[in-house]
Amino acid sequence: MGEHDHNFGLKPQNDDPTFSVISAYGSDLWVASTLGRKIAWFRTNREKLGREGFPKRDPLTGLTIKADVMAWIEKRRRVSDGTVAPAQAEAQNRKKERTNAF
Repeated sequence: MGEHDHNFGLKPQNDDPTFSVISAYGSDLWVASTLGRKIAWFRTNREKLGREGFPKRDPLTGLTIKADVMAWIEKRRRVSDGTVAPAQAEAQNRKKERTNAF
């Protein structure tokens, strides 16, 4: 996927134009799909998500900025990419040390 592909493998649904790669905004359906949830769940839980810092709809468009959704998701990650790589390297080094010990 390209640098500006904000659909993350999502296929357009119900001819929703916000599923387009060029759309910077996402509908509730796009947001729910991005969160791995059904639209009904998202609508029921949007207020709760907002209390956790989830981005509000843009008042002019009535849509949610995709980059804000992705930033919120990234902020909630428990392990950053910078943490994973050194941990993997350390595990590989330990494995090599055990293999070379014999």
